[in-house]
Amino acid sequence: MSNHLFSSEPEWVSENIIQETFNKCQLYERVLRGELHQRIFNYDNHLKRRQREKIREPRCTRSQILLYSTLDGKPVALVHRYVRKNGELGGKGRPDPKRLLLPNKIIAVRQSP
Repeated sequence: MSNHLFSSEPEWVSENIIQETFNKCQLYERVLRGELHQRIFNYDNHLKRRQREKIREPRCTRSQILLYSTLDGKPVALVHRYVRKNGELGGKGRPDPKRLLLPNKIIAVRQSP
């Protein structure tokens, strides 16, 4: 299997399943410990007023998609996060996984319209 997040059709799973898998793999904690890299992946926008009000986030909150990768550059996950002006994570206070590359498959959640 190729080690790319977009190399094949993923197995579509629920938000609960992808979040449980993300937590079990401790990907966010590994980023915090410096065991994985994270970088913005083609999406980094200020929330518009309506968006902020809908999710109850303060002004200057950014919506970002991040790519997590191993130290040698192999992709591991795509996650979404809200980042407030002070650097704190918004939303639930943790990144929201969208796509994970597991040893034998790719799992993902469908984006809501």
